[in-house]
Amino acid sequence: MAKTKHAPGSEPFDVTLPEGFDLGEHRSTLEEAARNAGWTIERVGSLIAVRDVWTDNEDHAAWHVATKVGLPLERVTVWAGRDA
Repeated sequence: MAKTKHAPGSEPFDVTLPEGFDLGEHRSTLEEAARNAGWTIERVGSLIAVRDVWTDNEDHAAWHVATKVGLPLERVTVWAGRDA
């Protein structure tokens, strides 16, 4: 995992892909982005969560992940303030 320095004012967001979403051809792109940015990809059943997307707001976190997997922003869910 890459050691990343987080910009002042940024915070970690978790981004969830739609339930049952198949990464398919986007798997390697997302895995490489996660490696480079220090994100963690977790799968629980049919749910895929990308954790620790550090940025200044949830829209930017959603954009980072959605563009890597070829989804429109409306199809991903973002939350912050979770327990570590």
